[in-house]
Amino acid sequence: MVALRDTGSRTRTWRTAVFGESTGSMVTALAAIRARKSGLPLRAQVLANSPVDLTSAGFDHASMRQYANSPALTLTQMRFFQQLAVPPGTDPRALSPLYADDLSGLAPALVVVPTIDPVADHGRCYAERLRAAGTPARLTEYPGATHAFLSMPGVVPQAKAARAEIVEFLRDAFAG
Repeated sequence: MVALRDTGSRTRTWRTAVFGESTGSMVTALAAIRARKSGLPLRAQVLANSPVDLTSAGFDHASMRQYANSPALTLTQMRFFQQLAVPPGTDPRALSPLYADDLSGLAPALVVVPTIDPVADHGRCYAERLRAAGTPARLTEYPGATHAFLSMPGVVPQAKAARAEIVEFLRDAFAG
């Protein structure tokens, strides 16, 4: 999702942010990197349940093993996703934001991590890489939440708090 806000100026400028959940967060991270390269100023990026490592090493994270059979995402599904996302002969690092050469100068990030998620460590590692590159990154973990929990606010209690945090983060980004 891309959020745009008209500043109301006569020359009409837009404040832009990107947001994605699950596979969409991988696309969001790649979009933020490409936006910086093309000179498009983003105000924020929000990544939730982030599978940002499509290499074979992405399956070696502790959360991948610990939650291989979680209710909302399984290791089998992740392997199938990797096969679809990375065509034969393609370097998976090119599609894995975790391995981007340069994560400096990106829009401030909010990385939302449900703790019962095979890709929880992906999000943690990505937030750490962003910070190491000097990109402001807030990592928020939601204990007891599963992959894709944001789409289940009536079922997963943590979803309402996470949604409120995302709205506040974007509101602050657009206000500045």
